[in-house]
Formats: sequence, structure tokens, C-alpha cells
Amino acid sequence: MTFHASIITLYPEMFPGPLGMSLAGNALERRDWNLETVNLREFGEGRHNRVDDTPAGGGAGMVLRADILASAIDSLDEDDRPRLLMSPRGKPLTQERARELAHGDGAVIVCGRFEGVDQRVIEGRNLEEICIGDYILSGGEPAALVLLDAVVRLLPGVMGNETSGVNESFENGLLEHPHYTRPQKWEDHSIPDVLTGGNHGKIAEWRHEQSEKLTEERRPDLIKNRPGNATKIMPAIPVRDLKEGVGFYCDTLGFKCVYLDEGGYAVLQLDAVELHLWLASDESWKDRESGKPIESGAESFLAGTHSCRIVVTGVEALYSKMQQLECIHPNAKLGKREWGSTEFGILDPYGNLVIFHEWL
Repeated sequence: MTFHASIITLYPEMFPGPLGMSLAGNALERRDWNLETVNLREFGEGRHNRVDDTPAGGGAGMVLRADILASAIDSLDEDDRPRLLMSPRGKPLTQERARELAHGDGAVIVCGRFEGVDQRVIEGRNLEEICIGDYILSGGEPAALVLLDAVVRLLPGVMGNETSGVNESFENGLLEHPHYTRPQKWEDHSIPDVLTGGNHGKIAEWRHEQSEKLTEERRPDLIKNRPGNATKIMPAIPVRDLKEGVGFYCDTLGFKCVYLDEGGYAVLQLDAVELHLWLASDESWKDRESGKPIESGAESFLAGTHSCRIVVTGVEALYSKMQQLECIHPNAKLGKREWGSTEFGILDPYGNLVIFHEWL
């Protein structure tokens, strides 16, 4: 089904404008989408085809008349396409809404002008008010162009690579990471080494970290409002003796205890890592101790054992320190793994496996 956009405007000559060029223009030529304009002036009254009148109750400016705008809307074929009104008081246009529209059959877009639109036609013709930013334009036409550009580029086949938009700003609730290309060095500034090292796991991690950093600096509202926003994993590890467990993780691994409930819970922190220890019942330990050893690659652990991974820097130096403390897991000694990391594992006093992991 071709995406069909109908624009109701006082200035039809403004379309397709920039949408007639580049990706949107090529897609228009291929008929991946089509565009029609409806000249609101043709539905006006009197010798000058007036479409507006003074606001009820007084005040500055003019208001688009409900009967005139309704006639223009009703002149279109009746279908299920959403009817949108570009308005500074509308809901903000988001990437999510653009994608929803791209999955539909098209849209009827009304370009507001003057002081506003009679509220009765907004309600009577079920117009969804959409805003592209917290600023005022001379009319809704530039806003309609912005909306259509955001939607058309998401239509199937418009972007050459279907994955091009996956990691863009707003697609995952974050701003996009910085980009670099040749030359390797420009005005004493080099491309970050991580991007030229060939380790795709480390590159992905760096890009995500940069996206989070930029978003926190420039658009903290995106992180706050992101649906299902996952910001941190905090493993909860069972222990048999809470005081002993806290002592091991703090004295041996360098964690700091930031919360302790002697009734059975502790929160530990080390840099950006947070671990939770909870006092497990005797019955649960009986279940764990009844398990048989399980072999999994280079690591062996008891059935029911909890494990977690901690990403670190300087893993080899850390390994040397842990060797002196004699807590290295015998089957998880320092080594390179096929998924692109150097890592080792230790067992705490309760058989929980902790892996220290550094990307190559």
C-alpha cells in the first residue's frame, strides 16, 4: 500500500518543496509515497475567498473558520487515515509517532495559519494536534514538511540500507553516538583508538556509553521518560553469613558497603558496579549443596550457583592480585575468550562465581 499524504494549506506551492529532492524525492518518483495538496482558499467565502474571521471574545489576530476548514477536509475521500493539525500546542512529534505513521496508509495534514483554528472543527473532525518544537512558525507548512520527512524516510525501500535508522537518535531513547571517518588525523585530532581496533564488541560498548553520556548532558528528559528504561544491572547474590559475605567482597575485592540490614541484606559498590547480598535460608542451601557439578566450557560450578560478570580495566593486574589471595576458580583462570575478552573468575565463600571481564 502506497503512503498517501493529503495537505490542506493556503500555500500549496510550498509542496513538495525539499521533499522533492534526495531520498524523499526519489521515493516520490518511484511512487513509494504520493502527495496531494488541497488549497484551502478554494473553500473560502466572498469575493476574496475569506477563510478566517475575528476571534470570539475579542483579541488579536484571526482564526480559521470551522465551516471552511471542515469543507476542505470533507472534500477528501473518506478513509481511516489519521487527521493531523500542525499546531504549537500539540503533542510533540516523536520518532515513535513517526514510525507509527510510516506503518499506516498515510495522513491528512492540516496546516494552521493566523492565530489558530476554531476548536469546533478540531473536535468535530477529530484532528490530532502535533507540534515539532517549542517555538512559533508563520504557519503549519514548514512543520508539515518536517513531519513528512521524518515519516517518508522510514517507509520500506526509502533508505538504501534497512538497518540505517536502527541506531539513530531517539530510536532507542538515546541520542546517537559521535561519528568519525577519514582522515585518521585532522588538525591534531585523531579518531578514537577504540573505533580502529577491530573489536566490534568493544566498539558497540563505546558507542552505547557515548550515547548515554550525550543524552544525560543534553537531553536528560529522554532518559527520565524512556519507557522501560533500563540503566543498570544490579546482581543479587545469596550468602550464608551476611557479615562474612560483606567482609569478603569489601576486604578481598575492594567493594564498599553502602547499606547494611543485619536482618539479611547489604548493598555494595565499587566504582560504577553495585552488588546486592541477601541472606539465603538454610533450606535453599540444602538445595544448592545437593547439586552435581556442571561443566560449561572453561568454567565449572555447582548446580544452582549464582554468577555475575564485572567489566573492568587492567584485568591482568587484578588477576595477579587475586592470585595472591588464592580465590581464583580452578577452571576459570585468566585467558582470552572467543567472544573477544580476557577474563578470569573467582568463587566467593558460598560458591558464587564472579567473572572479571575486559574487552580485548
